Amino acid sequence: MREFRLIAVCMAPALILLLFLVAAVGWAFYASLTNIALVGRAARSPEFVGLRNYVRIFNDPAFFNSLNISFIYTTGSALIGQFLLGLFLAILLKQKGIKLKSAVAAAVVLSWVIPDIVGVYIWGAFTASGGMLNTILGIFGLPARSWLGEMPLATVIIANIWKGTAFSMILFSSALETIPLTLYEAADVDGASSWQKLKFITLPMITPTMLVDLILITMWTFGYFTLVYGLTGGGPGRLTEVFPVFIYNQSFRHYKIGYGAALSFVMTVIVGSASLLYLILLQRVERMR
Repeated sequence: MREFRLIAVCMAPALILLLFLVAAVGWAFYASLTNIALVGRAARSPEFVGLRNYVRIFNDPAFFNSLNISFIYTTGSALIGQFLLGLFLAILLKQKGIKLKSAVAAAVVLSWVIPDIVGVYIWGAFTASGGMLNTILGIFGLPARSWLGEMPLATVIIANIWKGTAFSMILFSSALETIPLTLYEAADVDGASSWQKLKFITLPMITPTMLVDLILITMWTFGYFTLVYGLTGGGPGRLTEVFPVFIYNQSFRHYKIGYGAALSFVMTVIVGSASLLYLILLQRVERMR
């Protein structure tokens, strides 16, 4: 009984947080079945509407627009940008004779640890009409551009690559440290090239880590709100209205809490399905090793 009480006391904070989470999710699901709003009659006395909000989602062109933008944003920012750049930097920093390795690693990690809102101000100032990027272009005789006005989606994708690449780099660097050096030494004896060692030793050995990284950065990027909203608010028009920004706009700018709650559950299903797919691939890779 003494041990049980100790365990219960230690677990109590986590259980309390879990209860809050369950209560919040339960209320959100109930809200998704009502027309509850922030203002008006629906705020005072919401009505139960069943699955009407979910039916409305799949008849809403703005939903499909935000889903398409989120797919482009996640693919470009996470799957291509953060994943490949993080892998490249981890392999590069592993090589001998590379100068300024510590400075490069520190710069990448610094961009990750700074608060999101600071990153928003940095990129807002960097891409402004009189910002540093246009100043640099002017030195080479190139015309200045309104980056967030002319190519907003590309700008926020690059900004998020800058912000999140450090996680992939750190994860891959840790995985590279676990590869036995004897494998590379044996490959050197056999006369293997750098590309062959990368293809037949490095990548196969860290494949599970690569899938774990893909799971995490896909979930985080698809649900990432602060950077996009801070830079563009989903605009101009709806050119950068990724799914989380779309949910926010529907819930708190158009005051449709019930509709926003339904959108949140659809987003949960999408992210959960992608994560399940990655986990199935991870299990298959583990069985093959």
